[in-house]
Amino acid sequence: MINTICLNCEKKLTDKFCSSCGQKADTHRISFRNFIFHDLLHGTFHIERGMLFTAKQSLIRPGKAALEYISGKRKRYYNVFLLILITTGLMIFIRHMDQFFDTNSEVVVKKVFLNDASKRLDEILNQSKIFIFLFVPFGALNSFILFRRKKLNLSEHSIISGMILLGILLIGTLGNILFHINLIMHLSDEFLSWLVTAFILLYVGFGYFNAFGSDYSNLGTAYRVILFFGLICLELLILFYILVGFVTNWKYGEIIIAPFG
Repeated sequence: MINTICLNCEKKLTDKFCSSCGQKADTHRISFRNFIFHDLLHGTFHIERGMLFTAKQSLIRPGKAALEYISGKRKRYYNVFLLILITTGLMIFIRHMDQFFDTNSEVVVKKVFLNDASKRLDEILNQSKIFIFLFVPFGALNSFILFRRKKLNLSEHSIISGMILLGILLIGTLGNILFHINLIMHLSDEFLSWLVTAFILLYVGFGYFNAFGSDYSNLGTAYRVILFFGLICLELLILFYILVGFVTNWKYGEIIIAPFG
């Protein structure tokens, strides 16, 4: 049924969509057929198409995809930060998937810590998923400082770092799947951890090359990417220093951490 008045905001309709709220002029009565084939299936596949397209772009051309989004080409892209949250949930689920399905497992691994400070630090690093999202402000600040020729503001640099973070999480999710496959392959878990880490580092460098490579020479982009990693390391070192101070009541001292569990 095509209406002349928008049923949502009661504005006069002059086109297929309301110029005030965006609702379609063509509305239909909700029936079982329409609910299944239009509202449910069409809505689901429309969302998935945006999700899959954005995920694909974040892996193969993260910098250019982010620049397209910044320039206003946004209809094809799913909300990057919402997709980051969804991917984080998927990654956590896959990481702990064996706990959901392996009902016969009775092996409980108890961690042994050097001292109470090491235990508190381990709890913070394992339970505070917020650390994953620190890449966005750190990455945005660093690229804002190093890649000025594009004349982007800090918020626009946040979109670039958000798109690259999405790719990092997707690679991490694939890495978790690989760890489950490794139950058959029997490779070293430490080797796989370093392999995934190295791949992520290469991907981050590629992401910023992809975004800013056209503005600088290859050498100019390369040394800026190296400086980017240097700034990230410095920021993480400062953050780690603060965390160690917190868990040791600002007395510091000997602690032990295990970055890969």
